[in-house]
Amino acid sequence: MPGRIESHGEIETIIFGDGLKLSAGDRIGLVFRAIDDPDPPVSVIIHSPNGQKIIEKVLRELPTGNPQSAPPVEFIPSTKGNYQVEVKELRGKQRGSATLTIS
Repeated sequence: MPGRIESHGEIETIIFGDGLKLSAGDRIGLVFRAIDDPDPPVSVIIHSPNGQKIIEKVLRELPTGNPQSAPPVEFIPSTKGNYQVEVKELRGKQRGSATLTIS
């Protein structure tokens, strides 16, 4: 069953590359699309299905997947379930949240 992502807010979370089949153990890259250019720094936090933080990064540039952009935020999910992604400007108001379902 393919994985899916539901994104909400001013900053959208997108799976980078071939995101048709997502399963535990696959390397997943995430990029982001904002309504307005975000003011750096930008915080990205990923929570596992049991609520534990597995990634917490502060980025100078938001990865967009475009040429010359920052590299995608990558992680490898270890179990099936819903992974929560939070992205927000540290000094601004733009933010976004997403749920990545791994089956």
